[in-house]
Amino acid sequence: MPRLNLNPEGPITRHCSKCGCRIPISSAYDQCKECMKNELFPKVKEFILNNYDVNEVMVAEEFGIDTSLIHEWVREGHLEYKKSSL
Repeated sequence: MPRLNLNPEGPITRHCSKCGCRIPISSAYDQCKECMKNELFPKVKEFILNNYDVNEVMVAEEFGIDTSLIHEWVREGHLEYKKSSL
């Protein structure tokens, strides 16, 4: 069976607009996860600290990012939502 070669010049790649490292062609963002974390993480953390009743969907909408990225930061322990004192 012949190999299917979609791009004779080689694999199609994308690069992070900040650091230049390769990112998945399927990524919806123009930056790698590390650069996004460095740039967005402090803003996201401050937003969560300043707003009591927020969730991942609200945070993602506020910053125009996917909820999976917020969820990943929570799962890794980088972010923590405030607990209501009620």
